[in-house]
Amino acid sequence: MLMVNNVIFDWSGTLVDDLEPVRVSTNYALNKEGFPGLTISQFRSEFSLPFDAFYRRVSPGVSMENIEKWYREKFVVEQKNIRPLPYAELFCNFCRENCIKTFLLSTVNADHYQEQSKSIRFNFDEEYIGVMDKRKKIAGILDDNQLCPKETIFIGDMQHDIETAKIGKIGSCAVLTGYNKRSQLEKVRPDLIVGNLGELKQVIEEADFKWPPR
Repeated sequence: MLMVNNVIFDWSGTLVDDLEPVRVSTNYALNKEGFPGLTISQFRSEFSLPFDAFYRRVSPGVSMENIEKWYREKFVVEQKNIRPLPYAELFCNFCRENCIKTFLLSTVNADHYQEQSKSIRFNFDEEYIGVMDKRKKIAGILDDNQLCPKETIFIGDMQHDIETAKIGKIGSCAVLTGYNKRSQLEKVRPDLIVGNLGELKQVIEEADFKWPPR
C-alpha cells in the first residue's frame, strides 16, 4: 500500500470536457476524406490511443498529414467550447492544500493546450504534452522528477492511461468523465474507478491518503 504524494493527470476527459469538440473535429476530418462520421457511442467505442492507430483503422489509406490538417482546421473553432470538468479545480486545489505534487501527461497538441490554457489553468509542477504514446514516457517522468512509484498515481479516462500506470508500476485511477466507458476500463483493471474527481477526493480523504483505498 502506498501513500499518495504525487498525482499525474491526463488532460482530455479527465480535467477538461473536450469529448464533443474532438468528435466533431474528427468527423470533419473523416468526412473530408470520404469516410462517414461517428456517433458519440461509436466514437467512445472506437477511439483509442495512440490515435494514429485509430485513424488507420477508421480511415485506411489516408495519411496522418491530411487527417491532422483537416482536424486542426475544425478544432481551432471547436476548442472554444471546451470547459473544465466538474470537480477538476476542486481536486487540484485539494492536491495543493495537501502538498501533493501534480504533473500533466497528455497527447494534447502543444498549440491546442496553449490556447485552452488561456482560459483553463491548473498549476502543475511539470507538464508533458504532445506525447503520442504515454507508455513510452512514464519511466522517464518518474526518473526525471525522482518520483517514488509507491507514492504516485496516474488519473485518466482511457485504457491507455491505465496501461501507462501499470508499466510505470504506479497507482491507477480511472474516471468516467471522458472517452472510455466503464466496460472498457474494467478490462484493464485499474486500482479504482470513480465517477468523477469529486468522488476521488472523498475516497482519498476517507482512506487517509493510502493507496489503493480499501
